[in-house]
Amino acid sequence: MKEAAGTALPDALLQELARQGKTRTWETGTQVVTEGEPAQAMYIVHDGQLRVFLDGEGERHVELNTLGPGQYFGELLLGSSVRTASVQALTRVRLTKVERVDFERVIAQRPDLALHVIQQLVERVRSLSMSVRDMATLDVYGRLVVLLESLAVEEGGIRCVSEPLSQRRIAERVGASRAMVHRVLHDLESGGYISLGRNRIVLHRRLPDRW
Repeated sequence: MKEAAGTALPDALLQELARQGKTRTWETGTQVVTEGEPAQAMYIVHDGQLRVFLDGEGERHVELNTLGPGQYFGELLLGSSVRTASVQALTRVRLTKVERVDFERVIAQRPDLALHVIQQLVERVRSLSMSVRDMATLDVYGRLVVLLESLAVEEGGIRCVSEPLSQRRIAERVGASRAMVHRVLHDLESGGYISLGRNRIVLHRRLPDRW
């Protein structure tokens, strides 16, 4: 599952859009928008982190990606009257809400912003296509490896996933049960491939091709 957070807005465009809306804070766990509800505004992320997800069977969810400062969501209102996914605050977040009419006006006046939105949409379609391909061609272990590798960053000579990622969220990202994810991670840790910390996963060496 390829990470698909998207590209941050250039500062000038971010400030231009932010002037059109109202800024407020949402607390951790708050669902900012809900799949299926009317799409009347887009949002700019100033601080904090959010997750984008779809409702699955029962109480299961499918997490698509995460968003951080400088990014935005809700731009699909340009082509849809309802929300195509839900967005929830993973941390305390500060967002600017820009109403549809104001967003459309700025898009019309700023071709550079329109181009950025188009590029963002293309990137998200590409990333979702890759995720669908992974779901169809890789087993759970393979999808887990792709996710960890895509999220890993270098910190002081150590490769690690520093984004707080619970086993439940990993399961939602790779389309598996939490029990299966727990078993795979435990086996990788026992084999010395990873270390599981409270807020990060350290990758000590290349993960095996098969589990």
